[in-house]
Amino acid sequence: MKARRTYCLLAAALLSGNALAQTADGFGTILRLPLVVNSSTYSSTVFVRNAGTATASVKMTYYGAPGTPFAGERPCTTLSIAPNAVVSGNLADLCAVPVSASSNYGQVAFEEQSAANIPISGYSRVQSFSGAGFSVEAFKVGSFVSGANESVVTGLRRQAAAPGYQSNCFVGAFGEAAQVTWQLRDSSGSQLGNQQIVNLSANETVRVLDVFTAAGAPAGDYSNVQATFRGTTASANPAFAAYCTTQENVGFGGDFRIAKTADPQDDRSKKIGTSSSSALGTLLGLLSGQDRFGLYLQAPDYVSCRIDGTGAPQLEMRLEDPQGNVVAGGNNINSFQKVYLGDRGARNGGVNGLYVLKVESRNLLSLMINYGVTCESGNGANPPLFVGHAIAEEF
Repeated sequence: MKARRTYCLLAAALLSGNALAQTADGFGTILRLPLVVNSSTYSSTVFVRNAGTATASVKMTYYGAPGTPFAGERPCTTLSIAPNAVVSGNLADLCAVPVSASSNYGQVAFEEQSAANIPISGYSRVQSFSGAGFSVEAFKVGSFVSGANESVVTGLRRQAAAPGYQSNCFVGAFGEAAQVTWQLRDSSGSQLGNQQIVNLSANETVRVLDVFTAAGAPAGDYSNVQATFRGTTASANPAFAAYCTTQENVGFGGDFRIAKTADPQDDRSKKIGTSSSSALGTLLGLLSGQDRFGLYLQAPDYVSCRIDGTGAPQLEMRLEDPQGNVVAGGNNINSFQKVYLGDRGARNGGVNGLYVLKVESRNLLSLMINYGVTCESGNGANPPLFVGHAIAEEF
C-alpha cells in the first residue's frame, strides 16, 4: 500500500488540474504541446483542429523526457484533417507510447505540411481512469519566451499538513539546445535557496520535483512563491517552455501555469518600443515636413509616447488611429502620458490595426534635428516604424 501511494504521488507530481494562463491566439502551423503523459494512472487524449479551407496534413512527433521508458524522438501518426474538422486520439495509439511501469511524459510537436499555410490548433486532455484531469493548450512555437528577459510562474506552495501541497516545475527546449537559469522568490521578491541551471538538449524536457527542495530553500511551509526563469544560453536566444504545477496530495487536484514574461524579446509586442533610425538604419532627422511612424496597437489598451533628444522642444507629434482620428498629441506637444484607446469595437471596426504617429517641427527649421521616438503600451506593440516623409500638416 505504501509503494502504491508513493507511485500516485509521483504521478500527481507530474500532473495537475485545470490549465490556466493560456492564450486565445492559438492557431498556427507549428505548435507545441508542452506536456503529455501516459502511465498506469493517467492517459492523454490529443485534439487537433483545422481552421483552413483545405485538408491539413499534420506531422506529429512525441519527444519523451530523459529517464522515461520512451525517451527521445518518437514519430507519430500523420493526421489528415478536413476543413473545420477535429481529429483526436490517445497518445498510446497515435505515438505508440504504451503504458509502462513508470510514467511516460514529454512534449508533442505538430507541424502542418501542406503547400499552403493552413492554421491548426490543439490541446491535450490528461486524465486519470476515474475521469479526473485537466487540459493543456498547444502553443505556437513563436510565442514561447526566449533570451534573458525573465518569465515567471506565481503562487507556488508547499505545506506538510493535510491535505499537503507540493509544487513542481518543468523546462522544455524545442529544436535547439538551451540553457535556462531558474530561482525561487518569496512574495516580496527576495530569493529563496539557490539559483539553479538546467541544460537542455534539443526537444528535451526536464522535470523539477518539489522545487523548494531542488532550490535548497530552508525546510518548512511556503505560500505565494514565484519561480523565475531566464534563458542563459551563450551567444544565442533559443526559445524554451517553462511551467509549474501545484498539487494537493489527497485528491491530486492542482493546476497548470505557463511562465509569462512582462516584456518578451519580440519586436511585435514590445511594452516599451524605441526608434532612433529608419528600418534601413538611417538616423532619424527632420529638416522640414513631417515624419510618419507606424504602430500596431491592440485596443483596449493605454499608450504613451515621447520624442527623445535635445531637439524635442522644437518638435511636435500626433497619434492617429487607422481611420485618421486623433488619439493624442497636437500643436506644441512632444510627449503625452497614458491615453486610453477605448474598447476594441471603438477603433477600426474591432480589428487591431496600424496607428500613425506624425512628427514635425513647431516652426520652420533651418537646421537638421536628430531625434528618437519612444512609445509604451500595456499590450505591447512594434517599436515605432518609420514609414515615410510627407509635407507638414496643420496640427
